[in-house]
Amino acid sequence: MSENDTWDVVWDDDHDAYTMRYDRDGLAPSVAAAVLLETALDAETDPLFDYVDPDALDAIVDGSEAAVTVTFDVEAATVTVHADSRVFVRV
Repeated sequence: MSENDTWDVVWDDDHDAYTMRYDRDGLAPSVAAAVLLETALDAETDPLFDYVDPDALDAIVDGSEAAVTVTFDVEAATVTVHADSRVFVRV
């Protein structure tokens, strides 16, 4: 069993994307994004920090009470992180 098998990663037909939730008291948004990317691309990818600053991503969405959304591309995938604890990866 790989480490990703322990995460709550699901395919969402409504959004045509892999999705999971991060936890403001545990799983950081950047970690959720990295886990989803590995699942969606079915391979290990370059480190997330090659594409976005993980600390900045966490600070922007994890501490926000507003309707903040951050979207960025990683290889053939588009990552969308919402301040309401949802993360999506579309390939």
